[in-house]
Amino acid sequence: MTTPPSGTDKTSPSAALSAGALQAPTAARLRRPSWRDPRLLAGALLILASVVGTVLLVTAQDRTAPVYAADRGLSTGTSLSQEDLRIVHVRLDESAAAYLSAEAELPENAHLIRAVGEGELLPAAALAERDPHQRQPVTVEIQHELARAVEPGRLVDVWAAGGFSGPEAQGEVTLLAASAEVADIREPNSGFGASGALTVELLVDPEELTGLLTALGGGDSITVLPAGVDEQ
Repeated sequence: MTTPPSGTDKTSPSAALSAGALQAPTAARLRRPSWRDPRLLAGALLILASVVGTVLLVTAQDRTAPVYAADRGLSTGTSLSQEDLRIVHVRLDESAAAYLSAEAELPENAHLIRAVGEGELLPAAALAERDPHQRQPVTVEIQHELARAVEPGRLVDVWAAGGFSGPEAQGEVTLLAASAEVADIREPNSGFGASGALTVELLVDPEELTGLLTALGGGDSITVLPAGVDEQ
């Protein structure tokens, strides 16, 4: 039997191949992304475009303007001050010029020429230095309960009843003022000696003022009805 020489490798070729196949391959080293990478730049641009689009959309949907609104019910003839108003932010678009902007100072000597309800936006056309119709304010005392439709800003007809001193007296009912505007209604005082009559402030046309004052001076009973309702 021949003895293999000393120093000779006893590993067979098949064993060597198996050992080589089991050896793990060397892992490739990953490179750090660079700003010059087109994919990274494209992703950053997409994120930026999304953020800008969202901001523009929110801004377009929130185009509000500060305008004045009545802090309480304001009657015709009221001289406006900051205490009468509050600032609200509303979206008006093309109609913004029709209302009084809170970004500007209140006009001097501004008076309301029509009533403005509580919370109502203040129309620029409701302000003037004087009543364009030259109506005169007159207060009358009303002994009867007012209709629900009689309130500040509404139009009323003013009637006078006189000559009814006795059961057989031939009295007369007269229309004194047609479509007079109610400027204010004041409740009677609850103190001692109060008459219990309502005080109604009216804006009356100049040509109707004389007849109304004559009836008041003559002690006629004054009745106020919603405009267009005839007294029978």
